[in-house]
Amino acid sequence: MSSIWQGIGEKLSRFILWALEHHPGKFIGTSIGFVLGLLMVTLGFWRTMVLVLFAILGFILGKRQDDHQDIIAWLEKNINKY
Repeated sequence: MSSIWQGIGEKLSRFILWALEHHPGKFIGTSIGFVLGLLMVTLGFWRTMVLVLFAILGFILGKRQDDHQDIIAWLEKNINKY
């Protein structure tokens, strides 16, 4: 049984390394958004929607970082709209 878990661990490690190498901003942004959302959320539909929102926001910010676009200017522009 431990060989199954070892195989899963190796595949997961390879995926994480691949993601960090090819899409570091998206991976890190999504991870941070997910963790922050998880810390703020307990069980329930609406709270789960908040978690999804944080993950999407983390992905968007990470993608902008990958594309070498200014995140601060984008945040100021979108926050100042409201």
